[in-house]
Amino acid sequence: MKKKIVLFTVIAIVAALSLSVLLAGCTTVDMSKAGPDEIKEYGKLVVATSPDFPPFENLEDGEIVGWDIDVANELAKMLGVELEIKSMAFDAVLASVATGKAHIGMAGISYSAKRDETMDFSVNVYDSQQVIIVRADNNEINGPMDLEGKTVAVQAGTIGNWLAEMDEDYAYTTNENNEKVARLGTPSSVSALDSGLTAIQRVKTDHADAVILDKLTAQEIVVSLNAQGGDQLKILETSVYGDAYAFAIGEGNVKLKEWIDAAYQELVDNGTIARLNEKWNIE
Repeated sequence: MKKKIVLFTVIAIVAALSLSVLLAGCTTVDMSKAGPDEIKEYGKLVVATSPDFPPFENLEDGEIVGWDIDVANELAKMLGVELEIKSMAFDAVLASVATGKAHIGMAGISYSAKRDETMDFSVNVYDSQQVIIVRADNNEINGPMDLEGKTVAVQAGTIGNWLAEMDEDYAYTTNENNEKVARLGTPSSVSALDSGLTAIQRVKTDHADAVILDKLTAQEIVVSLNAQGGDQLKILETSVYGDAYAFAIGEGNVKLKEWIDAAYQELVDNGTIARLNEKWNIE
């Protein structure tokens, strides 16, 4: 009997050890609650981005560069840790932060009440506008209301996407009589694509009537595409919507938000942000 008890005990110990090894191999770090101390202990600041949004992030010779990336490097230095950049589609950046697969999302992310439901945000870091891009020879679309019945291309998961789809939280405002009014005409169809560049190329090739995109990135892309093949694109003067960029962090992560806000203010105060704005031609 004693031999059987010993045998069963050994088997149980081996099974427990095997299970612990298996679980250790499957363990993932939830970064959504990590504050600055936990990041220092982890040894890396993990930032999710979508490198298709110049000048904030873009691919140059296979390397991810841009204003957001430079700021991320400064934050990592302040923490005394390595910076790890994770590249993905824009809507995946937001999901990555919400599910704890990255400490911060930095991808020209506009703050919105809708996004604030599943994640938190730093202090605003840049004021932007949503603008309309059309072909240079398009004389039918001269402002937001002229998008009525038109085909619109957008980058998936962006404010421009929600505007084009006439989302109640973005595509409407109230007038002086407290009546709900649309900010733009209702498009006949909306194509949600992987990047702003892809969306604008649809307009350039006459496969869409217009694009709604962030102003600074729209300017970068339009200048680049016009340089390649004549002045075929233009940006309308009247914007559709005003918004502000911030860095996305895990829901309820107060410690990291407070640290980022203070660290960003320090970068403003010591002139780093002004230097980066000049470097990337951000006004």
